Amino acid sequence: MNASTPDAGFMGRDTLLAEAGALLADGRHLTLSGLPGVGKSRLARTIAAGPAARGGAHVVDLAPLRKAALLPHAIAAAVGLDVSDGRPVRDSLLSHLDGRDVLLVLDNAEHLADACQILVPELLWRCPGVRVLVTSRLPLRTAAERVLVVGPLSEEAAMELFLGRARAAAPDPVGTPLHDVLARSLCRRLDLLPLALELAAAKLGTLSLSELEHALDVGDDLAPPDCDPRRRPAHHHSLSTVLGRSHELCSPAQRLLWARLSVFIGAFTADDAQRVCGDRLLPDVAKELDRLTEGSLLHGQAGSFWLPVTVRTYGMRLLVALGESARQQARYRAWRDRGLP
Repeated sequence: MNASTPDAGFMGRDTLLAEAGALLADGRHLTLSGLPGVGKSRLARTIAAGPAARGGAHVVDLAPLRKAALLPHAIAAAVGLDVSDGRPVRDSLLSHLDGRDVLLVLDNAEHLADACQILVPELLWRCPGVRVLVTSRLPLRTAAERVLVVGPLSEEAAMELFLGRARAAAPDPVGTPLHDVLARSLCRRLDLLPLALELAAAKLGTLSLSELEHALDVGDDLAPPDCDPRRRPAHHHSLSTVLGRSHELCSPAQRLLWARLSVFIGAFTADDAQRVCGDRLLPDVAKELDRLTEGSLLHGQAGSFWLPVTVRTYGMRLLVALGESARQQARYRAWRDRGLP
């Protein structure tokens, strides 16, 4: 790998890699959770290529799978199992994996959480040598599950990744002190998320840093110039695509709250959110806040919440589409300036 274009799976992730390895050595089911675009899949594939996969690894990309009943079929295909003998695929899969020492990676599993909650414990019980690594916005909540939250990159790791990718896309416009200041500001604005940084850097073949910042101001979703499916998985073609998949998994109440919360600039409390966003359609905002936080779409700490910038930007588009932007902005201003009753 070219040193000037570091792998986001490794950038600033040494501690996480070590922790994940220890958890897999101590237990047999680890779920990597975190924000959309934070690098869960890259990290999982890095783990699958390392010592944790001592007996071999099989990666199953579940993103294209839409029917839960096909989960055993997808895993069977990934492990090279011929299922044409007429036996139930689930039984054939369990028999095939029994006695094998393998790491099974179930990537992008959040939309099949219910099916995974049933199959993963059965795999662990029937196949003692199998370990399962899951990437999902939501934990599966099985008895044997360990959860490791994948956070954004450190600011320095984000800068190294962004500038490395930027130099590969446009060698001339980066590397001066001024550009480094602009790049650091852009990294912060993109929540230090590897996917967002890579997509933004790819734009620098045609845009300057200042032009890129303006593009973000007017709602550019950072779709790469070619969107070639051979170069990037279809579900990673743009930030809008990644966030759209998360939006599909939300309940109607969570979708509505996501949109309405986008008016907040900075942190807010559950009471603030109730005052600004609550009505007959959202009578219990606190409950939905907890669910958005659990789903890695909202940060929460010590009674305060805040939307990551990329999630907030997507929510602002949702609010416009709902026709509620003016109303919510007015409620937010009333709360901020005078205190909304």
